[in-house]
Amino acid sequence: MANTTIKLTLLLSILSLISAHAATQYHQKLEKFTRFHFYVQDILEGPNATVWEVAHAERTPNSPSYFGLVRVIDNLMTAKPDYYSRKVGRAQGLLAFTDLQEMAVTSNINFYLTGGKYDGSTVCIVGRIPLAGDFAKEIPIVGGTGAFRMARGYALLKTYSFDHTINYGVLEYTLNVYYAEEHLNSVV
Repeated sequence: MANTTIKLTLLLSILSLISAHAATQYHQKLEKFTRFHFYVQDILEGPNATVWEVAHAERTPNSPSYFGLVRVIDNLMTAKPDYYSRKVGRAQGLLAFTDLQEMAVTSNINFYLTGGKYDGSTVCIVGRIPLAGDFAKEIPIVGGTGAFRMARGYALLKTYSFDHTINYGVLEYTLNVYYAEEHLNSVV
């Protein structure tokens, strides 16, 4: 009886390992990877502002970190840092200042792609972005639509330039996106 139990346990263990290995290989064959590099034109003031304050707490003006401030964005995405370079989409979302101690935002941004083979698709990032420092910030990619259903990965964000006199910034993004192959996205 004990000998049969050992054999059965060994057989089930081997089958589990084979199944896990086959599932991993299956998903690796069906998953694609792409990298996007683009610039976001961040206009904070003026008649053509693309960043709008929509809410703040009563105490926000006295907070050193703007805690409680909420902004919405609809920024142009371009292929090069120049505003008039080829347009590749829109960065649309919500930014909330959520740290009592330092300048940091919790972001929910959809990169809406306009043109090319990904026209109409989106990639979504959600996460914390510290605003201080000149280093690249890393934000998780948590999903997408269209060609990027089931997307995952990470985005790197860096301030390319910022003009304090007119409150205009250019942000540089690199998105590293894993997503399901197209035939997995078809509706049954």
